[in-house]
Amino acid sequence: MERYSVPQFIEQEAKIAFFISFRQFFYVVGAGAICFALYFVLPFFLFVIASFIIGVAALSLAFITINGMPLLNLLLNSIGFATGGKNYTWKKKESPYPFRTIKKAEIKKLDEGPVLQAQKSRLRKTHTDIELKTK
Repeated sequence: MERYSVPQFIEQEAKIAFFISFRQFFYVVGAGAICFALYFVLPFFLFVIASFIIGVAALSLAFITINGMPLLNLLLNSIGFATGGKNYTWKKKESPYPFRTIKKAEIKKLDEGPVLQAQKSRLRKTHTDIELKTK
């Protein structure tokens, strides 16, 4: 039975045309609709400032990704982290019995007596010959 590799990380958005996806398209069209409505409501000077801010925000939300994550998700996650509870408490685990100090046994030095020299035997010579492959 043949094995086929399973594709992973296939989270791709459907593209409308060339490089723009539905999500990006709706950000840009939504910003355009808001700017169109503001043209009739605000004086021209305020309209220009507001439309510039809305346009930059919409383009950044539509096209900026950080570490493969869209900017909107990153902003929502950071707001959730900033407003969420951060109560870090450390609870000491109680031991079932009270600790007692244990005295360590003293290490006694042995008298340094005569040191035996390794004898040169045929077994050691044979072992060395086998290791060096001289025979």
